[in-house]
Amino acid sequence: MKIKTYSLSRAYHLALVLVLLMVTSCNNNDDDNDISDSRDLSKPTREFDVSLAQNWMEEAYNTIKREGLFALDASRVYSYTAIAMYESMVHGIPNGRSLEGQLRGLANLPKPDPNKQYDWGLVLCYVTPRVFTATLNGSMSTESRNRNRALAEYQEQLIVVRNQVSPAVQTNSLEFGGRLAKALIDWMNSDNRTGLESIPYTPPSRNVRRDYWSGDYGHGVVNAPMMPFWWTQRTFVTPSHTLCEPEGPLNYSENPSNLYYVEVKEVYDASKDPAKVAIGHYWANNPGESGSPAGSWIGIANQLVSQRNLDIVTVLQMYTLLSISTRDGFIASWFLKYKYYLQRPVTFIREVISNQEPAATNWVSPVVTPPYPDYTSGTSVNAGSSSTILTRLLGDNIAFTDAQHIDKGYGIRRFNSFREAGIEAFHSRIYGGVHMRRACVKGFEQGACVATHVYNNLKFYK
Repeated sequence: MKIKTYSLSRAYHLALVLVLLMVTSCNNNDDDNDISDSRDLSKPTREFDVSLAQNWMEEAYNTIKREGLFALDASRVYSYTAIAMYESMVHGIPNGRSLEGQLRGLANLPKPDPNKQYDWGLVLCYVTPRVFTATLNGSMSTESRNRNRALAEYQEQLIVVRNQVSPAVQTNSLEFGGRLAKALIDWMNSDNRTGLESIPYTPPSRNVRRDYWSGDYGHGVVNAPMMPFWWTQRTFVTPSHTLCEPEGPLNYSENPSNLYYVEVKEVYDASKDPAKVAIGHYWANNPGESGSPAGSWIGIANQLVSQRNLDIVTVLQMYTLLSISTRDGFIASWFLKYKYYLQRPVTFIREVISNQEPAATNWVSPVVTPPYPDYTSGTSVNAGSSSTILTRLLGDNIAFTDAQHIDKGYGIRRFNSFREAGIEAFHSRIYGGVHMRRACVKGFEQGACVATHVYNNLKFYK
């Protein structure tokens, strides 16, 4: 079920609901004898349609694209949305384990009354839009708010009729959902995100080190460094932003035989190869053009739901693992970016390589160079974390297709494994002209390390 169907008329929605009622009314003869708690009273999570979760992550992707969010805040939106969905339905999973006590600072979540019946789907479509909206700090456009509301109302109507939810169960579900949403939002608001962009920052001077990032890309504008204090936020699972810290960047050198020079020259040469540049654009995911680099793998996951015929329990876990490892990975990467404050390839190409190749004096990266330092590559960290999570969760050598950029003319891409896609994603930053190879290779390793820690330490069953 695609998001675009939500723009259909209310009359169409109600007609669909009535059809579903006719289909499902004969399958509602549960025996309520010997019920011991709300898990037995309530419909199990596994019996809900996977589209409940899939549609909300599609809505998150589309909203982030519409609102033009950068990867950092996008990763925050995806992660809290995924956590809200999982916590909404965990009590309907046999031996399901809450993330309470597993995610840093997450404690004292409300519990369902063991003597009451709930509809976990109703809980999800009550909690998720509230947490989702809260992640955007009230900055969501009217269009996005309307789409968010329409999806919630549509799902509620569908669930009530499909499951023949009684008024009492509706009341129980929405009451519990209200308490859960408040608890999750309160926890989210304590993660130290608020006000980070307003903290004064004095960048290091290039008079001290020639390899420091300049922020000047030859367009008459010096870019202010973006989110230098992003790394000070609370992580989800990793105990510290330094847990998976790799060794530092290469030593600066203007000698053409030195590896530093060679790596930047690779970036310059790749920009002349149309096939490599095309890969750079495919994985660029610039603000307003896609669901952000953080969303590139959420976009893949959204497609895997159908391609792999995944059940809702697996999907809830997949979104949670992907988004949490991405956000923890970005926090770790941003610490290194401002620890080393390494220049982007464009600076070296214009200032140094131009001595050998005069055409490089006014070189512009094929993909827009973002306004923050080089090391490590955030997109590569994301590629390492996400490809590792999907491999651990779904298996190695799983072929899949990606059509999330078909609207931009890229067609359908095919990959033989998640790792293959991840490796291409980190190469895309070299081909796009925005990172040196070491920032990508070490970023990929850093992301894979974060994901491994998240996967090994986050438990979904008791």
